[in-house]
Amino acid sequence: MGELVFVSGDFCSGSTLLFTLFRETREYYCLYEPLHPKLREYLIWPLRVYEHHYFVGDYFSEYRGFHRVGRLFQPEWAVRDLYLNASDKAEDLYRYLSYLIDTAFGHSEKVMLKFNRATFRLPWLRAKFPSAKIIHIHRDKESQWKSIVSRAQEHLGRQDIGQSSPTFEGFNIHSWCEDLKRVFPELAAERSRTGFERFSKLHDRSLDAHRANSDYSVEFRAFCRDFENFCAPMFRIAGCSADPARLKPLIIQPQGERKPVERPDSPFARALDLVDRFGRRYASARVRFQDQLRAAH
Repeated sequence: MGELVFVSGDFCSGSTLLFTLFRETREYYCLYEPLHPKLREYLIWPLRVYEHHYFVGDYFSEYRGFHRVGRLFQPEWAVRDLYLNASDKAEDLYRYLSYLIDTAFGHSEKVMLKFNRATFRLPWLRAKFPSAKIIHIHRDKESQWKSIVSRAQEHLGRQDIGQSSPTFEGFNIHSWCEDLKRVFPELAAERSRTGFERFSKLHDRSLDAHRANSDYSVEFRAFCRDFENFCAPMFRIAGCSADPARLKPLIIQPQGERKPVERPDSPFARALDLVDRFGRRYASARVRFQDQLRAAH
């Protein structure tokens, strides 16, 4: 096995930026969000790139030819059994990730997997893949919360999306807290008065878990502001030989509080939305049909 890197971070923390940087080094075969619940659908109909994910292109293009994903992948991994100790077996998850990693190494001597759903599984990942380097990026909780709420508002097209409630489900916050409250009782809904309070507790637990299990941890704004000085040690730890200066044009500085983006309302934009909705429904139907075929056999 060659060089293996796991990039891990919360939703809206800057982890896609690190994915883009490692991908653009051309040294790594990079797999985006292997635990995304809609991964199988996105391999049929690509996810439209979020406008603040600069220079990404196609998130999941490297999965082409990974023919066993459909049989090995389980969407419930996105919100269930989120906490794994080093001694836990989780054989199905190990089989799936091992397949991805082994197949990726068939393409390159260096492989990187980018996760938003590995936070409390890092001790397990460390035990199962001891040679891997774990790189973590984080963001201050106020900025991260505002980004989560803003993106959910843009997606749903309204301002009130239930963000004031402890059961706010943007980016699966409620589902994560429900699954993790057996380990962290303070995450129970009745222990918080607002959505932000509950999110803050999850943010703090996540930061502790990442710092305890990462080989390198960096704050998003500091990383962007002083890119070369933070990127150089990250690459050194990861075993990457790329020159950070060559990648600096990929860094777009955060511009204060991001204003919600107004949806374009031109005929062309509406046509694109219609085609995308059709494509997503088609992909979802194909996945359901595939599951039915497997169940019948």
